[in-house]
Amino acid sequence: MRFPPVSLSLKDGRPCLIREATPEDGPALFALERAVVQAREGLVKLPDELPADAAAFTARREAAGLHRQDGTAFPLVATAPGGALLGEASFLRPSYRMLRHGGVLGIGVHPDAQGLGVGRALMHHLLAWLRAHRDTNGDRVHRVELQVRGDNPRAQALYRSFGFVLEGTRRDFLRTEEGAWVDDLLMGLLLHPERP
Repeated sequence: MRFPPVSLSLKDGRPCLIREATPEDGPALFALERAVVQAREGLVKLPDELPADAAAFTARREAAGLHRQDGTAFPLVATAPGGALLGEASFLRPSYRMLRHGGVLGIGVHPDAQGLGVGRALMHHLLAWLRAHRDTNGDRVHRVELQVRGDNPRAQALYRSFGFVLEGTRRDFLRTEEGAWVDDLLMGLLLHPERP
């Protein structure tokens, strides 16, 4: 089941389009990731740890399977008029059959678009897409998990508002350049708690 594009208005009145990401979005996704990493909020990578260029970044996404159309990958982007990327969210399922009912969600919003509802819109539409999806054998996505830094309460609040719960803490998981220790939080959501 492919994702039908959705038009909406952001908090500041600007129009926004939520649509499925494609391999052609690679350069724009690389620019988005670079902007998010350079803002130094919420991620665990540093600017010099990014791929060398957009081609390497796109190749890495392809290798991870983020554009497969077999029910494994669910990538969305939020774009402004003219095509500028405001944010992205993706869900990737593992290939192992015993784990295929779940997967990992990732999300990033451009620093200039934060606080406008981009992240909330991406989360809403990605989770709706996952709830509606059925594999060819009738199976569906049951579990969504994500990791969030312990020093990112804004993101944690967003995830909790969608029903994610804290499932575990990896204490002192990362160390900032300034030497501060930060926990990593594992949060999870059961889309179909009745268990099919």
